[in-house]
Amino acid sequence: MNALAPVAPKLAKLIPRLASDHDGEVVATVRAIRRTLESAGLDLHALAAGLDGGGTSGREPNTWQELAAWCRNTGQHRLSLKEFVFVADMADRLILDAEPSEKQADRP
Repeated sequence: MNALAPVAPKLAKLIPRLASDHDGEVVATVRAIRRTLESAGLDLHALAAGLDGGGTSGREPNTWQELAAWCRNTGQHRLSLKEFVFVADMADRLILDAEPSEKQADRP
């Protein structure tokens, strides 16, 4: 499942407001978008990655969490079910700000 799916309807309502001629409304909209993303454990980088099909938008994953999220978002059709469940669990730990389990950390 796309990580943006839970907040996509709200983002779809906010993004058109960025076209406003009123600077204050644009800034308020950006802040609302950031709050919406943060409520789902995401950020603007995740939004950009979601818009370009789950890629890194020219930004390489720097942490195991970012790498796991990238694998989850781009590997659904290339990974076995077991691999996908593992990667999804690792990516979910990003939202929980948790470290991988001892067993997960030992995987190559």
